[in-house]
Formats: sequence, C-alpha cells, structure tokens
Amino acid sequence: MKGLWIVVFCLLVLTAPGSAVGQPFAVTAEVGLLYDFDSGQVLFSQNPATEWVPASIVKIMTMYVAFDHLADGRVSLFDTVVVSERAWRMGGSQMFLEIGETVTIEELLYGVAVVSGNDACVALAEALAGTEELYVRWMNDKASEMGLNLRFADVHGLSDENRVNAEDLVKLIRQYIQDHPVALEYHRRLSYGYQPRSRTEPIVQNNRNGLLRRYEGTDGLKTGFLSASGYNLVATAEREGRRLIAVVLGASSERDRESDAVRLLDYGFRSFERVSLSELLPQREARVYKGKQQSVLIQPSETSLSIPRGTLNSLQLNVNIDSLTAPLQVGQHVGTLVAVHDGQIFHSISLTAAEAVDQGGLLRRAVDSLILFFQQLVRR
Repeated sequence: MKGLWIVVFCLLVLTAPGSAVGQPFAVTAEVGLLYDFDSGQVLFSQNPATEWVPASIVKIMTMYVAFDHLADGRVSLFDTVVVSERAWRMGGSQMFLEIGETVTIEELLYGVAVVSGNDACVALAEALAGTEELYVRWMNDKASEMGLNLRFADVHGLSDENRVNAEDLVKLIRQYIQDHPVALEYHRRLSYGYQPRSRTEPIVQNNRNGLLRRYEGTDGLKTGFLSASGYNLVATAEREGRRLIAVVLGASSERDRESDAVRLLDYGFRSFERVSLSELLPQREARVYKGKQQSVLIQPSETSLSIPRGTLNSLQLNVNIDSLTAPLQVGQHVGTLVAVHDGQIFHSISLTAAEAVDQGGLLRRAVDSLILFFQQLVRR
C-alpha cells in the first residue's frame, strides 16, 4: 500500500499543470493556458496558478448561473424584468437599458454575452436573485462547490477585487460548456442590436471577441479589460470535432491578446492529435474482493487523449488498479490510467467502475478476507 501512495504522489507531481519542460514558446501576456476540452489536458501553460483580476471574464460565471436557472425551470427565456435605476446607472460597457423599461431574460443574455453590458448583468441578477449581492453569493457558492479557487465580488467584473487563476478558470469554462452547450449560440453571435424605449432604431454593437471573425472554428467566449488586469481573453474553437480553450490574461493590447490566443490555438490544432482511449485501453476488467462477482468492468473517465502528432506508436498506457472491495458503485474511482511518451508521464486519467458490484455472501467474504490478509503479509 505504501508503494501505491508513492506512485500516486509521483503522478500528481509529474502531471500537474505547468510541470512540462521544454515548452515551444511563450505568450506575450502574463498568463497563458491551452486546454483540450475533450480530454481535460493542459497542453500549454504559463503562470497558470497566478491570481489575476479577470475584468469582464467574470461574466462567464454570471451566464453560467443564469443558464443553471433556465435548465432547472426556475426561469424561462421569455420571463421579463423591469430595469432598475441601479442597472441603468452602470458604467463601462452597456446594452443601453433605460429605467423602467421591460426586457426579457433572453435579451439580457445577449446583452451580457455579445456586447458585455454591465447594465445587462445587474438587470439579470436582479431578475433572478432580487439583488446583485445574492447573485454574487450564488456565483461564489458554485465555484466553491466545484472546488475552484475563484472569487467574485460583482456580476460584471468592474471590481478589481474579483480574482481568478487560469487553471481553475478553464475548468469552470469546460463545465459551463458541457452543462450548457446552447450558451455558445449566444457567445458566438457577431453582433447584437437592442432598441431602447427612447430610440427609433436599435443600437447595434459588435462582439468584442475578434477571433470570431478571424479564426476558423471560434464560437466563444469572452473578453475583458481593466487597467488593473490588462487585456484578457478566453477563446474557444472547434475543428474536426476537437475543441480547444485558450486563456490569455494580462496582455498589453487587444491585438496582443488575440495574437496570443491564435498562437495557442494553432499550436494545439497543429501539434496534437486525438486518440480514443476506449480503443486503446489495455485492460478492461479489475479484480474485486468480497463481491457477488470477482471482477468489474472498468472505463476511463475521459473518452480521448491528445498526443503529439505522429507519436501514436510510441505511446504507452499503463493501468494502476486500486485494491477493490465490494460494494462498488457505477462511476466509482478504481484506479488510474497513465499515459507515457518518450519515457515521461504526461497525463493521468481516473479509471471508474462501469457497473455496480454488490457485496457477496458470507463464504465469499470470508475467503477473500483470507486472500487479502496473506497478500498484506507478502507485501511486508
């Protein structure tokens, strides 16, 4: 058992984000990270754990909480809210809401995702929570429940007390897209026009994410700028069924943040290929003690793996199975799949039980208890 813990510790150290050596380039921004959406792999990282002021990147969590409410039926796209004076008074980027006018939840979602309206964020929070303060609490509670070190002080990102780091931010984004893929229909829109009550024509504004127009496959996600944060960008693109997420924090200009994001995405699409783990898994079953059955079907928690192009023949997959005792639940962690390339561990994936295993009868438990006892004696 002691040896097993040593192996696990080594895996955690060797596969930690940013632990890879010999990265091919650096981004001009303070923080850069490239993430494979399907496998959950970090393909590039530069200062991934550094705390950063996110600016309008905060609005990703604002949207996430709103889509949670839509998904569970607590609100609909066609529900309305009357714009408050507090929402109307918001500075910075605006949807140009006016006091007392009625808007739908769907209009506000476009106002947040496309034109980054701070007024839309407050109106959305008040529509769903009654107050911005309660909505912010929901945002922080969600981050805490997900085990992410993210801290939110408002729903729009104007405060420099908001804090994120790239490695946790990208996990949030992955889960957001997995839970609510329809959200990309809002983030990918090139422009949005809103007609305030006092205007005869809509005010049309372009999406601030320039990659939507210049980089093939881009369909999100969010930009941000404050003097305290520099220029931030989270961009996601999908090509041939592969989705990548690039995080750039602290660039010196809009052009630089987009150039950094393009460089990261190009690196991911050109330098890596996806392989199916279900086809390559070297072991399909694991021994179970004290169960009604003596083995359990296992499966990787991720479906694919990104590897450097042309290196499939040198890829080695090692299976490390825990000592398993019934009962087992479907999805329960049972071991680790370790990917080795050129003698180095570059990724590890949890293996889970594909089926439940109930506890066996008295005789089976007694026999397996003896087996486990003698195995422990041998290890000593």
